Amino acid sequence: MAAGKVVKPKKNFRCSYYMSATVGLVGCLAAFLVAYVVKNFKLEPLNNPELSPLKAPKVTDLAEFDASYRDQMLWGSYRSGLYFGMRTRTPKALLFGMMWFDPDDPNTIQQLRARHDANQGDGLTTYGWKRHDGRLYGTQELVDGEYNITLSMLKSFAPESGPGGDWSVRLQLARTAGVPLRRRRISVIVYLGDEDTPREPWQVFPDGEVADLRSGPARLLSGASSAVGRGSARWAFHATEITNAMISSTRSRGCRVDYLSLGMVNSEYLLRIKELALSAMWERLQRQPSSNRFHLYLPNGASTSADLAMFQVTCLLPSAVDFAFTSSAGGSDDVGDRLGSLLGPGLGDALAAKEAEFDDRFEAIFGAGLRRQQDGESPASGAVPEGTLEVSRAALSNLLGSVGYFYGSSLVRVGGPDTKPQSYWPAPLFTAVPSRSFFPRGFLWDEGFHQLLVQKWDPQLSRDMIAHWLDLMNTKGWIPREQILGDEARTRVPTEFVVQNPSHANPPSLFLPIAKMASQLVQAGTQGSASGIDGEELARVSAFLRRAWPRLEAWYKWFNTTQTGPLPTSYRWHGRDPFTEAELNPKTLTSGLDDYPRASHPDDLERHLDLRCWMALASQAMYDIGSSLGIPGPVVALYRATAKSLSDLGQLQQLHYDKALGRFADWGTHTEDVELTTKVITVPGPNGQPQQQVISQRVTGSEPVPQFVPQYGYVSLFPLIMKLLPGGGNNPDAAEAPAGAELTLQQLQLLQDPSLLWSPYGLRSLGTTEGLYKKRNTADDPPYWRGQIWININYLVLRALSHYAAANGSEVGRVAAVAHDELRLRLLKTLVSNYHQNGYLYEQYDDETGRGVSSHPFTGWTALVTLIAAQEY
Repeated sequence: MAAGKVVKPKKNFRCSYYMSATVGLVGCLAAFLVAYVVKNFKLEPLNNPELSPLKAPKVTDLAEFDASYRDQMLWGSYRSGLYFGMRTRTPKALLFGMMWFDPDDPNTIQQLRARHDANQGDGLTTYGWKRHDGRLYGTQELVDGEYNITLSMLKSFAPESGPGGDWSVRLQLARTAGVPLRRRRISVIVYLGDEDTPREPWQVFPDGEVADLRSGPARLLSGASSAVGRGSARWAFHATEITNAMISSTRSRGCRVDYLSLGMVNSEYLLRIKELALSAMWERLQRQPSSNRFHLYLPNGASTSADLAMFQVTCLLPSAVDFAFTSSAGGSDDVGDRLGSLLGPGLGDALAAKEAEFDDRFEAIFGAGLRRQQDGESPASGAVPEGTLEVSRAALSNLLGSVGYFYGSSLVRVGGPDTKPQSYWPAPLFTAVPSRSFFPRGFLWDEGFHQLLVQKWDPQLSRDMIAHWLDLMNTKGWIPREQILGDEARTRVPTEFVVQNPSHANPPSLFLPIAKMASQLVQAGTQGSASGIDGEELARVSAFLRRAWPRLEAWYKWFNTTQTGPLPTSYRWHGRDPFTEAELNPKTLTSGLDDYPRASHPDDLERHLDLRCWMALASQAMYDIGSSLGIPGPVVALYRATAKSLSDLGQLQQLHYDKALGRFADWGTHTEDVELTTKVITVPGPNGQPQQQVISQRVTGSEPVPQFVPQYGYVSLFPLIMKLLPGGGNNPDAAEAPAGAELTLQQLQLLQDPSLLWSPYGLRSLGTTEGLYKKRNTADDPPYWRGQIWININYLVLRALSHYAAANGSEVGRVAAVAHDELRLRLLKTLVSNYHQNGYLYEQYDDETGRGVSSHPFTGWTALVTLIAAQEY
């Protein structure tokens, strides 16, 4: 093609134009129908307090999140559900994404074999961030069969940059070592899309088309967007191929560039961009068939009103390509002076410096703990398995690299089950996500664990995320437990999980990192400068908690008015289905423990041990915050009295201690005499003809009666987890009373019983002797919290054991210390060996084999392995 000539398509780029292709591609309208859930539930908003925000100053408006901070955080790898994507932290975002595929393989079309959304079904050998600092820098490795892609991202700021600065992406494309060679080439499509209406037409190849990216930095695209500045601010997108012999071999032919730009239709093209790209490439192949080989290329067409542009870079292996996004505060497009540091050798030097900076910072924050050995311990007691440092670094990086920015409205059902869902107010959420492949959205109870690690690495970043969650509180003090905000998030969620219920809770785990902040204030108040806490940081913590106080009060009050149980100081999770006949044990999704065994027949008599213990933690945190901030005495006294009541051992035992078994437990209407059977029913078929269907059916053999639920597992550990048993800390006096010491020792012995929770790989969620151990809840519902090892609860147990081990000189302290060291070592061996053998952190681990199971990579609370290794509790 002649330089400088933009080839326009002969036909309008509409669905009918591309959809002459067959080969199993879905029709255009079907491919681009998005957010049908939103359309199904689009209803008139109600003036309802449960759908209105709490009337309190927003925590996200604090001074520490000023314009300078927002500018630095504007761009980031915030598209959590993709293998890699960038976006702006704005309601209508400017977005960047990438996909890759074999351009010479018919299966790319026939099996839609292009990688874009992070998906377990793609079967990648491994992918994940090796380093990511949460703000400016990250490097990720993706191994997909024969393809090995190393992706590095770096943000930078120059005086002439516009809002959000500039950013670069380096792709190093190679063959996977040890894999038989078949593929010679790889195609990568990178794209930019604007969810808002661009302020001016986009220009594709404004300096003329390029046939070879080795000739120097080429400007692929330029435009202007409200997301990265108003007025005369502009942006541009550049690329160059790296020919440095250390990165890729110099060849006679460089990477090929093809392109397509067009106007989006209500963002549908962005949501189905993989299908769009494959359709366009197939259509070009049909119109211009190759005489001897199968090749897939974009059709090289540019719309005059584009807000979506794709660039396909096709390279021989190995190769390396750099991309750079530049923003300009003024009207000038001349960024030549900056490109030297954003592309090529300049970028390589900057990336190397950032890698060294990351490693030094990680060593400074976590290194001492990784090597720490307590006085008097044997040399082996503080040891960690080989490779722990690498896994700890990757765990932190994957958590930070999974952080997403979402904007939209939750769907909420106010009233009974037959009422139509309504929309929450539109709002942003900046949050870590549990899993990029399976759960790329916000989960309230997961986030409390996420922030324990984030706040250790970057306290301000952690406060920003917690602030976003607190600002989602309604006038009643409720926060939706699952956040599915925006079309991109909703496309990944089954319909039945979209709608939230404002009477349903989730564990207030955000009080875990908030309690950490409160302890800083308490420590500074008692020790002054000797606490070692930086004065400016302490002021920021204090300002944050003062601004958050009315929201924490409302949240706390909501729990104490909606989740209380039938007796004083008892609590009950709402949301269990008392009428289900299909579940072996009705799930308690609101508890976060899903299918963990509760009372077999849900009713208002239930008393849930874990929720009572969560409220003990919340009460103590509220007292610590209030007293440190100088909140009026009567208010603080109320929280102190509640914390004392919920920590009272006598009341705890009266409500939840099963003397016959010597365990703590739930109470409810229960029978162990239940089993799951199946039956065949007749239902209407798709053609109107009756058809048979096999369904689960629960059969109860004996009448349930009010009793302690005799299933020993994670819930039984909560008095230990929340440090409500006597004898912990540096004051063991409370355990010197025989009854106190005996009870605590008894629970520590139960903890280490191999027939119950103690496995070679960590603490399993349910004892092996219990009736529901590894039992399915329905025919299609495999066990989830019924024996598998979960890292978040194991971390909380280690945290508690460390607390009790500090009771030096007591029997409780000695037993807790031994249990801590052994459990920590077992967990580290399990996680480190799985990561090195299988390439991932997992959602859970099998208690019989130690093998990682369920969703992966699990970028959420499994990342607590970093704190476990560093002994940071």
